[in-house]
Amino acid sequence: MLEIASAQQSPFKRLGLDSFSSISKFFLRESLPQKTAAIVRRGEIPLADGSSHEVFYKQYEFASPAWKFLCRPSKALCEWRNYGVFVRLGIPCPEPIACGEERDPLGRLRRAFIITRAIPESETLIQFWQKPSPQAARKKLLLQLADLARCIHEAGFFHHDLVWRNILVSAQTPGEPQLWWIDCPRGSFDSWSPLRQRKKLKDLASLDKSAVKFCTRRERLAFLKAYLGRKRLDAEVKSLARAVVDYRHTRWPEDWEGV
Repeated sequence: MLEIASAQQSPFKRLGLDSFSSISKFFLRESLPQKTAAIVRRGEIPLADGSSHEVFYKQYEFASPAWKFLCRPSKALCEWRNYGVFVRLGIPCPEPIACGEERDPLGRLRRAFIITRAIPESETLIQFWQKPSPQAARKKLLLQLADLARCIHEAGFFHHDLVWRNILVSAQTPGEPQLWWIDCPRGSFDSWSPLRQRKKLKDLASLDKSAVKFCTRRERLAFLKAYLGRKRLDAEVKSLARAVVDYRHTRWPEDWEGV
């Protein structure tokens, strides 16, 4: 299986990148590990005009055929599809460029890859928060994050790994930081099951797991107010805050940092 975004088909064809093996060799020039691993490399795709696209190449390598992906998409393909979901929902994310899977005759997964466009001059939300930054920029990012989380949940989509290391910050213009969501192979829609509220709490608690280390209590409550569309700290905000803290305490007791 090989999928290449329509806008990228011309440069891929010009470079002779028309199969899983040719693409893998282009980005991974060294020998591969003899064990199951996820390999990430930064690279470039040369364009006809002499410029290039900076990209990230992620390959999943399985030392033995992966039965668990029999009749199931790989993590790379799930991430590829979920970037399409993000685009439709208006969630800023890296441009997906190509995705591929390699399976044995029985359909067992051997290798899979995804290529995404690099976000220039970006850093993780953790890295951004560890540096001195204006209070206005911090507030703006928290409100952005609340809007994005509410957007996916209202659409019935749940991330399942919504942690700060999977969120990038870039400065498009001075004083205007922009969030980007990356690495979402586990995300899925759920429009009817009784677990929807639990999944929502998991996403919010995953965010709070880092927020409790870097944000003030006031900032964390401001995030939940924005998520619920509230101006004041009402009973619903307080109830959600307690539920998030309780979930985090139960789910990750080893990382418990209090309220």
